[in-house]
Amino acid sequence: MLPYPFLTSFMMFFIYSFIGWVVEVIYYGITEEQFINRGFLAGPICPVYGLGFYAGIWLFEPFVGNFFIIFFGTAASATLVELIAGIILYRTFHMRWWDYSDYKLNFRGYICARFFIYWGIACSLGLYVLHPAVKWLIEKMPDPVFYILLSVFTVILISDIVVSVATIIGLQKKIKAFKKVTSGIKTVSDKIGSQIYGAVDTIVTVSEPTKKHYAEYRALITENRRIENEIAAAHRAAEKAFAEQFTAAEKESLNIAKQSAHDSLKAFTSSLKHGERRLVSIVSVGYDTGFKKLSTLIRKEESEEERDKDI
Repeated sequence: MLPYPFLTSFMMFFIYSFIGWVVEVIYYGITEEQFINRGFLAGPICPVYGLGFYAGIWLFEPFVGNFFIIFFGTAASATLVELIAGIILYRTFHMRWWDYSDYKLNFRGYICARFFIYWGIACSLGLYVLHPAVKWLIEKMPDPVFYILLSVFTVILISDIVVSVATIIGLQKKIKAFKKVTSGIKTVSDKIGSQIYGAVDTIVTVSEPTKKHYAEYRALITENRRIENEIAAAHRAAEKAFAEQFTAAEKESLNIAKQSAHDSLKAFTSSLKHGERRLVSIVSVGYDTGFKKLSTLIRKEESEEERDKDI
């Protein structure tokens, strides 16, 4: 049923849980400006990330050619895992390890629309970029190293779960052996997290002037574009007004030319004798429009002359 052998899948779970923990440290290092170990466990892993991303791999890796399915499918599966984990943790321990109540479009604080999008982005990048690298790493790992690491990770995870649960329900004094192990794990986890947060804080501090200058640069670009648009709009309005004036002048000039041509043609036909007019009328039959118009005009003048005579 699993897309990969069980032990390979288990190793993927550990790797993705650790990467998820690192992402959490970085995210809250930027937003909260301090190191926060938000995991349920003392160690440097967030199982909800490992389970959520593996669920996306399990269900949607066959559709890797369709980004739409990958993005929304993995986001939905990871969000469902987050919802189930949040409900189980709250119902079991009456505690919340995350709460989205302050975000819009949330469901009882367990999930929300913003982190649905975050899951889609993270899982898409994971499937297209991270997962092939993880598969390659596991395939190239020698079997002895693979089994030793997996065994160590499993022991640490079990110890961490036992102590974390016992601490929550108040039984930590009865499991001193496990507590020593998880105490060392927490020390290592906090050290790793502090190093990551230190790097994030350094980057944020160093990039602060750059961010300020970039914001000023973007504001300058926006203002320049606004001015350019206003100038362009003014130019277009001036061009349109000139074109309308030019068109009106052209129409007037054309009308004057037509009237002048009509007057000249009328004066010409008036100067023709009766026989010449008849000749033009005969020749114009079957020829172009100009001759036909001339013939029409001649006939009209002849009709007017005959009417005048009758009168």
